[in-house]
Amino acid sequence: MKKITFLLISFIATITMASAQNLVQNGSFETWTANVPDNWIMISASGSGAAPATNIVSDGTTSCKVTATATTNWSQSTITITPGTTYTLAMSYYIASGDGTDARIWCNFKNSTTFFTEQELIDTGLYSKLRGPGNANSSGSSYFPDEKGAWKTYTTTFTAPAAAVGFDFQFRTYSNATVYWDNFSLVEGGNAGIGDVVADKGVVVNEVFYNLQGATVAEPLSGQTYIKKTTYDNGAIETTKFIKK
Repeated sequence: MKKITFLLISFIATITMASAQNLVQNGSFETWTANVPDNWIMISASGSGAAPATNIVSDGTTSCKVTATATTNWSQSTITITPGTTYTLAMSYYIASGDGTDARIWCNFKNSTTFFTEQELIDTGLYSKLRGPGNANSSGSSYFPDEKGAWKTYTTTFTAPAAAVGFDFQFRTYSNATVYWDNFSLVEGGNAGIGDVVADKGVVVNEVFYNLQGATVAEPLSGQTYIKKTTYDNGAIETTKFIKK
């Protein structure tokens, strides 16, 4: 009986870990080759490069420091996804300096041959999640909140459109800004009730903790990674991904 129980627990643990597999390669920017983070490419011709940083880190021992002289896009466009499947995306950022228009998410879907057009992305209803937060189209300017000197995490959950078989995980650093990036993930499944980071916050009225599979957690354990959903009295919701100390 003990052996059967052990095998059953092992099987469940294996399934749980598989469901939480991070589809982003080198998402914590731990490995580099000649000042280029492995599995990532810079796609802006005029943008600045990147450098590994060990003094300001969210996960692991290294983050990606971008000191931009122009709009700088880094991308990982080799991620395979399944149409109709729900995914949770998370990315941490630390704005060290800038003018308030410093950092932004800039992701997109891929069909069998190319990327979605802007209009196709808008038609999915997901533009505001992947080019936002809260941005309706490219004429808008929705940067991450101007909160310098602290790690923040943007988290969103979405369902892949019918034509989407690939995902381009892209992030932007804007001119004259210095931003550290770390702890990127894209996993199958949704964190129930998790919303997007918002800038206009009030008094905290509730906090809920989730594990990476979306289940609520009564008491976070040291050394484990969690999503914290904070609700404010003005209806704003902020989510942060963190490792319990």
